[in-house]
Amino acid sequence: MLSCSVIIIAYNSCDFIPACLKSVRDACEGIDSQIIVLDNGSNEPIIPEIKNFFPEVEWIDSKENLGFGKGCNLAEKHATKPYLFFINPDTIISKNAFREMLQFMGEHPDAGTVGCRILNEDGTLQWACRRSFPTIVSAVSKTIGLAALFPKSKTLASYNMTYADPDEMIEVDAVSGSFFCIRRDVYEKLNGFDEDFFMYGEDLDLCFRTKKMGLHNYYTPVTNILHFKGQSCRTRRWGSYVDFYKAMLIFVKKHKDLYFVPNFLVSFGILFAAFVGMFSRLIPKFWKMFLDLGVVAIWAFFILCYEAGMVSTSDNVVIHNGFDDWILAVLVVVLNLVFLMFRGEYTVSSLKGEKFLRYLIPLNLLIVGGYSAFRYFTQSPVVIDSSAYLPYDSHWMTLAVCSSLFIPFALLAWRRVAFWINYFYRIFAKKRHRSILLGGREDSLNNWFDSYNVIPGIEILGCVSSEPEKLSEENRKHLLGPLSDMESICNRTGCRELLVVSNFSGYREEFNINWLDKLGMCVYLLIGNGKNGNFALVNLKYLR
Repeated sequence: MLSCSVIIIAYNSCDFIPACLKSVRDACEGIDSQIIVLDNGSNEPIIPEIKNFFPEVEWIDSKENLGFGKGCNLAEKHATKPYLFFINPDTIISKNAFREMLQFMGEHPDAGTVGCRILNEDGTLQWACRRSFPTIVSAVSKTIGLAALFPKSKTLASYNMTYADPDEMIEVDAVSGSFFCIRRDVYEKLNGFDEDFFMYGEDLDLCFRTKKMGLHNYYTPVTNILHFKGQSCRTRRWGSYVDFYKAMLIFVKKHKDLYFVPNFLVSFGILFAAFVGMFSRLIPKFWKMFLDLGVVAIWAFFILCYEAGMVSTSDNVVIHNGFDDWILAVLVVVLNLVFLMFRGEYTVSSLKGEKFLRYLIPLNLLIVGGYSAFRYFTQSPVVIDSSAYLPYDSHWMTLAVCSSLFIPFALLAWRRVAFWINYFYRIFAKKRHRSILLGGREDSLNNWFDSYNVIPGIEILGCVSSEPEKLSEENRKHLLGPLSDMESICNRTGCRELLVVSNFSGYREEFNINWLDKLGMCVYLLIGNGKNGNFALVNLKYLR
């Protein structure tokens, strides 16, 4: 009989783990299975309602974040089955995933680890599901973009093996830690994951040690899983980024026999890649940064022009040090952009601005006030006609404070204008999808009806339910009708997309996907809560 232990290490995964566990439960039908979930010191622990929906799960709680490898080793001590599956909580497993992988392991006794085809939520392949060990050439070509320019080159594109057909089984150096299978006796002989790796790199290291044992690592396309990459790292963006490059340094130091150049040169290359990657991580949405730069530059130009013609209250011209004004203008421009950069404003395409507005106002008042106070106490007054005027008089201070308040509202204003231009463009160009939610009997759906694009490019018309009489009063205002009337609702609204909202049990309501197919409906699973863009939209046809 097929038998396996499924291990999931969860970190701040309340929104995503219910759908994951439902897919795992479905995939475990007919298999002697054990499911272990370690809540790894989450700031937002897995709530009791979720645990109650999955009583078959062995729940382990850690008071601190142990890291991925150490967490896996702790959870594995509770495993009793001959095969282990390590799965990320931000994944959805196909119904045949465990069965196909276990059969593959049985047919290949030389297999150490086995990974399958891993897809993004839109069905595209995540190339990291099969990799080579990093070499000097592969790392450099990937960092500077040569791997993307020459994806079929076995030399330049070796790291992600883009030259290999994803529909063919192949032996690889390493598989992805987001979903793979390993024999428990092999895992224990290797002493599990190396706990020196906090996050990232531990899967690469385990695969390397597996090969040194004389076993093989395989990639097989016999089944698919879906992975919403990076969901567990959203709450520690920079911590996870540092962890990644620390892991690379640990790997290079531990397996220096892979490289034929001095270790410090390889380490230098990793640090260079980290430096290059930092900017692509900070500002992938360059267009937003350039527009913000234009707004604050206009402010700086206005201040300097006004200052050049400033007149004191006694009609005596007060001569200021223009260099000082440039210092303040540059300070405001740089500090505003740096603040927005590190707040993650340039990593998302969202046109919301409320989240930074309440921070920029006090920031700019602090910059202007602090700088003015500094100049007040360090510069001597200007003497004209036996009267003393401080270099920054009340006129200048009033203008500086008002204009520093102008910056946040100007940044918010262009976002509002851009949103409405984009909104009407999508409507008139028919590029805005019309969708309907399935659900509403339990939690509030108001998050999904946000007017400022919680789901970019989608207009949510309302909700349907198999039991509309059980809808809450708050959700009833969004109700279009019962699920059984879906055909007439589609004809009336022209909608051809149904979004199945995930909840504590995985799906908010059950549905018949074959019947919806016949209606010409495209069915997606909507996972997350919609706050700050924290959601995933999954085409369910990849889960069959």
